[in-house]
Amino acid sequence: MRSALLLIPLLFLPVLAVASGQGPAAPLDDAALLGAGFLDGHPDMKFRQWGMDALQRGDAEAAMDNFRKAARYADKPAQGLLGEMYWYGVKRAADPVMAFAWMDVAAERGYPLMLELRDKYWAALPLEQHDIARAQALRLRDEYGDAAARPRLAAELQRGKRAMTGSRTGSLSNNVDIVYMDGGVSRTIKADRLYDPTYWDPDRYQRWQDENWMKIRRGTVEVGLPTQTPSPAATEGKP
Repeated sequence: MRSALLLIPLLFLPVLAVASGQGPAAPLDDAALLGAGFLDGHPDMKFRQWGMDALQRGDAEAAMDNFRKAARYADKPAQGLLGEMYWYGVKRAADPVMAFAWMDVAAERGYPLMLELRDKYWAALPLEQHDIARAQALRLRDEYGDAAARPRLAAELQRGKRAMTGSRTGSLSNNVDIVYMDGGVSRTIKADRLYDPTYWDPDRYQRWQDENWMKIRRGTVEVGLPTQTPSPAATEGKP
């Protein structure tokens, strides 16, 4: 029997990959930005991407570890992914209390998809688990909620921009080529593309994320539940 893994990231991939038609494109879809070291200054995206890669390899422990790291930098997709993994019990026993708690943190900005999933998890909890679930959600918010996590991310954005700009800060608005090495090959990228304030100013960065996430609802994508797919030999001769 071959297990078909639940590809939870499919639920979230459209979010930062969707451009509204205005402003910059999604960084994770921009090979030049990634090659120039963009993710070094964005630990939220970096650890989420590493977690998704681990999940696709079937390494649930590494996936959850990286999602938790991303979650510490106010990454709502990573927090939601943790909720999904606890809900479905990916490579572990399902834990509805932790699923609700993580999705409650992910929903604090009012994203419709996160709110819907949080309410679904809450409705499924037995009444005797409600107080436990609320308490767990509060504990997570103390470390991963925006009040604690956004200052961490803001510090990393500022640190990353300083590390990348160096002495070029005064010319970022000009049509300047930035040279970087990618796999031993010298490449260039325009400064105004790499240093777009949308990616580096903490408030603008969150507004950009919020604008995209507010458009995403459960009907946008379909995610299948884990299934068992029988081998051809097992079905041979059956009607």
